[in-house]
Amino acid sequence: MNAQQVILAIDTSAGQCAVALSGPIEVAKSQQMSRGHAEALFPMIEDALASAGLSYGDVQRIGVCTGPGSFTGVRVAVAAARGLALGLGVPSIGVTRFEALAPPGWTGTVTLPARGGTIWSQAFNDGAPCGYPSQTDGVAEDLMPDPLAIARIAAARTPGLAPAPLYLRGADAALPSVPAPVLLD
Repeated sequence: MNAQQVILAIDTSAGQCAVALSGPIEVAKSQQMSRGHAEALFPMIEDALASAGLSYGDVQRIGVCTGPGSFTGVRVAVAAARGLALGLGVPSIGVTRFEALAPPGWTGTVTLPARGGTIWSQAFNDGAPCGYPSQTDGVAEDLMPDPLAIARIAAARTPGLAPAPLYLRGADAALPSVPAPVLLD
């Protein structure tokens, strides 16, 4: 990666809407929110670009937090990143919330709250994730990632498959109790 490459980072995985630009100028913007990420995201991106004196055409790579987090929030960010990447012809790179919260070169465990008095945890060795996250009993603080950390990780990562949400548990949605109507030809 060129040191002057402009990276756009997006996070709507949890209780914030956050964007960052890294490259020749670093800009980070975030707003605490539990709803309304979809409506706030693009105005926030445009504000960050304007603050840096840049346009969408200057973006050369997009980093996105893939979760875990809010089901809808993760989908908003991933869809936005993939759509922008496709439209701009640039790579998009997924970064988990665990990775974004782990300091560079760190060895330890990142924990995030889950439901029902449990936590999700992922171990790191010298900054690299070890295995898949696991769920255990406990309490953890709901930490928000720094969007500049997402940009830093995305800048160092080789582009591959398009980012996808990291879902650590099944959906809570209940199937309809009334069967679907029969379609007649």
